Amino acid sequence: MSIRVFGFGAVRSAGALAVAVGVASAAGSGVAVAAPTVPKSTAIQAYLADGTRADGKSVRAGDTITVHGQGFDPGANREGLPLPVLPGTPHGVFVTFGAFSPHWRPSEGAPSDARGEQRSNTAWVLDDDALAAVPDAPFDFRRTIRQQWVPLNDDGSFTAEITVSEVKDAPDDARYGIYSYAGAGAVNAAEEHFIPVDFDPAPGPNTPQPPAQDLVWELAPGYTDIVKTRLQGGISTSDGASLRGDGRLTFELDEVALDDAGFGTVRYRGTAVSYTKFHLAEVALVDPWIEFTPDGTFLSAETSTTDQNGTDATARTRLARLDADADAGARDRSDVPAHFEQLAPTVLRPLELGHAAPVSFRY
Repeated sequence: MSIRVFGFGAVRSAGALAVAVGVASAAGSGVAVAAPTVPKSTAIQAYLADGTRADGKSVRAGDTITVHGQGFDPGANREGLPLPVLPGTPHGVFVTFGAFSPHWRPSEGAPSDARGEQRSNTAWVLDDDALAAVPDAPFDFRRTIRQQWVPLNDDGSFTAEITVSEVKDAPDDARYGIYSYAGAGAVNAAEEHFIPVDFDPAPGPNTPQPPAQDLVWELAPGYTDIVKTRLQGGISTSDGASLRGDGRLTFELDEVALDDAGFGTVRYRGTAVSYTKFHLAEVALVDPWIEFTPDGTFLSAETSTTDQNGTDATARTRLARLDADADAGARDRSDVPAHFEQLAPTVLRPLELGHAAPVSFRY
């Protein structure tokens, strides 16, 4: 049986319908859904890389902050959103470098949009037993949580290392700092903490250099908006890829291997991962190539082998045929028309019903 989830593609299994209904109902309110648990004594401390306390200090993108926590009950927070942690299972604690409104606390009814945070800035603190209880089929939510997972020890302590990055779409009155609160829709006032840490947007010694934008493509017109808005997800980029403000993905040049006639391969580098809310789908596009062949010119890339395994396993696929003849002298081309070949994985196949976005590339 094939069921469309959030219009992103086909998800194969009858059980997916119940999952999709649960996600849709839980995601709609924007407010934590559980009743508060009984407060207990908890505490966090934050330290910079030099070992000094981070309280009131300034950090820049790429800096690291180490957060130590004590007194957190491994068995707490059993009520919250129904996914990805099932009801009755401890939902853990989120620890993040975020930009939150002054009125941010779930225990006081603050909506989720009061808490500006990036997934890459957020640790999900759970004990081993709680992580093992997270479902891994038909959707592998355990894999998704493990990407952010920090172990919570039996004595209620943890240590999380967070790499700083600027928070996008932060509330207008946001305050940067280290925050902790009950995870995945649970509510626990005793686990809500704030340590003010200023963010300096100027580049620092640890700030990654922005990659060159040598290949630019959005897959399909409006693709990024679909992922972020309709699917309530996002797109993360790394290792030479970036996401422009106009929604197009970019990749930097890696290697040129062309003969005198212009046939051969131009290789680019970078990783872009598109994901839906709760990571019901997670698809990677890695290291695209422009292949000039006697049979035509193609854009290929390493893409996920399943609808949810991201960068865990990829295979190279020719995604689109380009209206660009081999020409050794044409090293900078803009808005080249593209036509989908066979997209992979299957969750991307519905895009073939429309048009491919044009491609710009240089080498």
